Amino acid sequence: MESNQTRPMHTTNVRLVLGIILLIAGFYALASFTWAWWGLFIGGALAWVIVFQKDSQIAFSRPHKLWLIPVGAIVYLVTATITGLVAKGIGFDWAANPGAGHLNQLIFMLPFMLMGEELLGIGILEGLRSKGLSFLLSSLISTLVFGLMHVFSYWDGSVFSTVVHVLLLQGVARLIFNYIYLKMGRSIWGSWLTHILVDLIALAR
Repeated sequence: MESNQTRPMHTTNVRLVLGIILLIAGFYALASFTWAWWGLFIGGALAWVIVFQKDSQIAFSRPHKLWLIPVGAIVYLVTATITGLVAKGIGFDWAANPGAGHLNQLIFMLPFMLMGEELLGIGILEGLRSKGLSFLLSSLISTLVFGLMHVFSYWDGSVFSTVVHVLLLQGVARLIFNYIYLKMGRSIWGSWLTHILVDLIALAR
């Protein structure tokens, strides 16, 4: 018998479609209106309630191995720094994080915005697993979607450059967050706290 830490969450195709619509609506609101910073958080929360219902509780368990939070943040920040230096060295002119230098204005909104991103990223992961895909394949698809959803935020005038940017930085971040989610006991709190730590450091620079 599978434990809650390994078994896929149960859902239906209809509920998955409704969840996708809510996630798209939430992301659209977040990306289109400055006042709708809560859009993805609300859309994501509603999507989880509809798609996974009681199984949603599995992903909100108490996190284990708390040391993974700083380790995950350090691994990502070091990887991102090296990637950025290599990209600059070969001629890419990547756009900076649009929130950089504005941490004071974002500090209240940030936890809700990042929980929205976690609900989307982990939601895709668990939605695909519910359809029989492996954790690895589900995580890679989640990584691809998560990276590409940042294209407009990091647009630098070149489709190729921007796509490479968001896949190697935001996509890799999602891969790390997904791994931490799993290793901390399938806890979205773990990936969320790691995500917050990464962004706090990145936006403060």
